[in-house]
Amino acid sequence: MARRKRKQAEPVDAAPWAHLRGLGMAMLLTAVFLVAITVLVSITPLTEAAARWLMAGCCAVALFVGSSHTGKRLGRSGWLNGAVTGLVYVALLLLLAVLLDLGLTAGSLITLAMGFAVGAAGGVAGVNRR
Repeated sequence: MARRKRKQAEPVDAAPWAHLRGLGMAMLLTAVFLVAITVLVSITPLTEAAARWLMAGCCAVALFVGSSHTGKRLGRSGWLNGAVTGLVYVALLLLLAVLLDLGLTAGSLITLAMGFAVGAAGGVAGVNRR
């Protein structure tokens, strides 16, 4: 049985672009989920409190997909590259929260930790998808 050849990992100078592509994918998916949940809240009896939890889950899915894409593109150190994508994603969301005067709380640290963990898991999955 012939062995399938693995794709070579991207060169080191491609790392920033791979992170940006994964981050862009995560942000785009987040925007799509946000619009879908907004429509659901307006046409169904879904409460805003339930929509908040649904959006948190959708953000986790979007982050996993984005960091998985980063891990797949880079082909090495999936947990680290995925975690970097996850931390930047969460940092951008927290920056947006500060700009909208929603403030930072102790839960923000938990959000950063969850972003790190989900991003790392996505990066590992992405490297294994190669």
